[in-house]
Amino acid sequence: MPVTLSRRSAILGGLCLALPGGAEAVAGSEGTAAEIARRVVPLDLQPTEMLLSLGVAPAAVGNIPLYRRLVAEPEIPPGTPDVGPLQEPNLELLQHLKPDLILATNWLAPQGRNLERVAPVAWLPTFSHEQSALLHAETQLLGLGARVGREAGAAAWVARTEAVLSEARAALAAYTDRPTYVVRFMTDGRHAGVFAGEGMIGSVMTRLGFRNAYGGRTDVWGTALIGIEQLAEVPEARLIHFHRGPETEEALRNLAESPLWRALPLVREKRIVETRVVYPSGGLYSAVRFARQLARDLPAQEGSGG
Repeated sequence: MPVTLSRRSAILGGLCLALPGGAEAVAGSEGTAAEIARRVVPLDLQPTEMLLSLGVAPAAVGNIPLYRRLVAEPEIPPGTPDVGPLQEPNLELLQHLKPDLILATNWLAPQGRNLERVAPVAWLPTFSHEQSALLHAETQLLGLGARVGREAGAAAWVARTEAVLSEARAALAAYTDRPTYVVRFMTDGRHAGVFAGEGMIGSVMTRLGFRNAYGGRTDVWGTALIGIEQLAEVPEARLIHFHRGPETEEALRNLAESPLWRALPLVREKRIVETRVVYPSGGLYSAVRFARQLARDLPAQEGSGG
């Protein structure tokens, strides 16, 4: 079930949805100075996305080029220091920056002792066995909002996400009777990464009312690697794929040369929808981006539903 907001948070969330600045317009109105971490350094992609979505400019970020390639939005402010690789951040630079808080995901735990010598570390689990990725992202954002004095902003993002998903579900209602694959193509033209289960992409698809055409096993992030031939298992399905720039262009060239690909019913009947890549392990910002893109791109490219 979605996170239940207090009446006060719900009102703030509604205000944020109406204001030009969104969640950021009222963020920062809560929390005492003694409790708020003001100089925060996120060392992984999802914490960086979450912090930026709350309108907090990070004191530094781990591996900025990786964030810009895989996540991109919200944008990192120009001039933000880069502390280097996620697994081996520049500890001297971190000490010089004197952060109040470091945000690190649990897979970076081998660096734990070194990081904790620099500043307090909030260890964030990258996934949950008890919640879908979407609900886990809500929980994470609300917790982060409390740490950085953005409780209102975090609550607003939960409200915004609910509103966007509801709007997108209504816009896509005519299209949900057809099972749907969501994939990213591998450059070899023989494989695809498919998104399903309780991962972020799969969770959003479920909330939008779609039945995922892929019913096989996935990893904890809701992804699996499949052969292109497996897309024939549900012949009536449509396919949505993420375009990732040159990698996707190469994959599409290789697919075009494949008799197996050309024989697939969804290819012959042109049931393929392309949308911009979003970070599949992202937070609420990525979930909202995906839902909005799908509500725009699926009707535009497929025409009438069904």
